[in-house]
Amino acid sequence: MAPRQSRTPWWISVVAVAALVGVTAYAWTTVEDREAALADLRAERQALRSQVGALAEERDAVVRELEAALRIGEGLSARVDQLEADLAEANRTRLEVREVRGTADFPIQRAMAEAGDTVSAFAAREGTTDAVVRALNPWLGNTTELDGWQTLWVPKPE
Repeated sequence: MAPRQSRTPWWISVVAVAALVGVTAYAWTTVEDREAALADLRAERQALRSQVGALAEERDAVVRELEAALRIGEGLSARVDQLEADLAEANRTRLEVREVRGTADFPIQRAMAEAGDTVSAFAAREGTTDAVVRALNPWLGNTTELDGWQTLWVPKPE
């Protein structure tokens, strides 16, 4: 006996093909969306890797600055320790200060320049030298002219 052939209505075939086309289109769209999402994630991953690299460089710079600050702090700490030791030594060796009642006789006195005086003319009038006047009055510097009524230190006459 011959196998029986079943005859499927044509519209079922059309529906099956349409369903197959629809499922294929949906799958194609889903795969394309997935590929686009993966491309976005790859770009984001690359950006994050760049940020991680920049943050690592920044961390290294901060670590170097902190190490330098620690070295400076250690140096300052050693200096403070030395100053404290010096202060303690100074306090241990402090001399007793006694008040002196009476006048002190210093070997210098004040003298007043006249209008138009030079340092050399002033020194000659006071019985000393230009070098001695400049040594006792270092603020004169290289000045040669003196102001009238200007007072300067000079040696006391013997």
